[in-house]
Amino acid sequence: MESESKRLLQSMLNGAAEVISKKDELNRINIFPVADGDTGSNLASLMQAIIDHVSPREYSTKELLDEVASAALIGARGNSGMIFAQYLNAVAESYHHFESTFDGLVLAFQKAVYKAYDALLDPKEGTILSVMKAWSEALAGTYEQERSFQQSLLNAQKVAEQALINTEFQMAILRKNRLVDSGAKGFYYFIAGLTNAYCGETVSTPNNYVEQEISKEHSHFETSEPIYRYCSEFIIKEATISHQTLREVLAPKGDSLAIAGNEKQTKIHIHTNEPQEIVSLLSEFGKMTYQKVDDMRLQYDVMRNPRAKIAIVTDSIADLPKDFLLEHQVHVLPMNILAGEENFLDKLTVGPTLIQQKLTQQYKMSTAQPTIRTVDALLSFLENKYQHVLIIAVSAKLSGTYQLIKQRIKARDLSSEWIRVIDSKLNSVAQGLLVKQAVGLVETGKSFDEVTYKIEQLTTQIFIYVAVADLSPMVESGRIPRILGRLAQKLSLYPIVSLDRNGEGKLIGVSFSQKQSMKKIIRKVAKLRLKELAITHVSSERDAKLWQKELEAKIGGSSYLVDSSAAIAISAGLSSVAVAGIKKEETI
Repeated sequence: MESESKRLLQSMLNGAAEVISKKDELNRINIFPVADGDTGSNLASLMQAIIDHVSPREYSTKELLDEVASAALIGARGNSGMIFAQYLNAVAESYHHFESTFDGLVLAFQKAVYKAYDALLDPKEGTILSVMKAWSEALAGTYEQERSFQQSLLNAQKVAEQALINTEFQMAILRKNRLVDSGAKGFYYFIAGLTNAYCGETVSTPNNYVEQEISKEHSHFETSEPIYRYCSEFIIKEATISHQTLREVLAPKGDSLAIAGNEKQTKIHIHTNEPQEIVSLLSEFGKMTYQKVDDMRLQYDVMRNPRAKIAIVTDSIADLPKDFLLEHQVHVLPMNILAGEENFLDKLTVGPTLIQQKLTQQYKMSTAQPTIRTVDALLSFLENKYQHVLIIAVSAKLSGTYQLIKQRIKARDLSSEWIRVIDSKLNSVAQGLLVKQAVGLVETGKSFDEVTYKIEQLTTQIFIYVAVADLSPMVESGRIPRILGRLAQKLSLYPIVSLDRNGEGKLIGVSFSQKQSMKKIIRKVAKLRLKELAITHVSSERDAKLWQKELEAKIGGSSYLVDSSAAIAISAGLSSVAVAGIKKEETI
């Protein structure tokens, strides 16, 4: 059996590559449990993790299955990905209890199915589970009779193919759309690729309605909008709670709950409206090492009724009302927020209350750019859905986000005719105002070149002034010169901070109180001819509303008020208030 592990590894890697090659097809037929068009991407993420993390060396079969299981848990995303990862983890765990023989391997595949079912709160037939079960039982049944692993694989693939075809008739939503289940088909491609490599056969494409249907646009599918808004995933290490108890704790908080993993690390998947609440609950049971939150409602709206042919993307430092982002289908890359050893996603798993709590408790907090995986996942989702993509990033002088996005676009060899990135040289509500202008241009039908040009020009017309309540965070982060900052602190002065034309922080004034700082800002802003105005605050809503009212009275116009991003809260400190605006173009 030891000599077979290399053959098995190559076969599994071939299965993984087969799934990745079918990513777009699987995305197109994804309508259950939510028509968010990402099952192919999610399964491809799992398969890529196996390819990346399982190095091509000599393994025992036990070692190989452990390595594959661990990699699968890292890459698992979405319902089908979580079920697949739990299945592979259960195969590895079950194999440890059997002899290192083909008998043991076949039994491990069979036993693992029931653990995959147990991973779900409400397992359903007509999904990936049905094909897993049919394949593993056929594998075990044939091996018991034939005693040939190769022959068992060939026969089990045929049974799995028929089980896949049957999924079309096991769920009303699939039957109505004449489609097989996307996750089930992904599993079929994996075992087909594995079988092909192991047995030297050709991968079979199931003979059903799929090839006829996948050329259709998603808008032709009959689907229902998601019950819950966010698809959330978390990993906790060395959990102090059993999977069963964890299911009981999380079940009332959403649906599509799946739990995978082992005693070392546990991965949780749940559809919920309150990812921050889930994080709070999970933090009691272990150290959280990973978080991912996707906006299923936004994905669903984009699939069913896109507002524009040009996607507008920004990062979470851009402060805009949540309702505006959803209504206008703005895609947001969340910044990572670090608090001690904990990691959060800006505006998704951390909000004003938790930020205030952490800052008050004097946690060492910092920000980090979005992960490569997060950027790649968004780019993958946007492909084939928009004619063009415009990304408006926080000032490159304040964050590495702009450079990271540029690198990922280059790595994926995406054309500048399709996607472009603008360094806003702004942050917070100033960046938000620029994004808002881009949305307006796109929705009025401006061309990609016109939008890009206009937004690049607008960056110089937008200002931001911040009335800081405590200079320490800005001094510590280096956002303003330490010498000036230390001097202001010694004199108990309250600074007014802005950004220069390159997008770097600068100290533009001081006062003896934050209230005086705001009076100066209001007088300064009142002298300008403004196109639009916006205000944000860090846990200081009452004062911000008073100043908003005074500003509106001075300029004779309206503005919007929004909570600050966690990133701004960390750099500017508690009780800070920022005012941003777009100056009207000078006319001759």
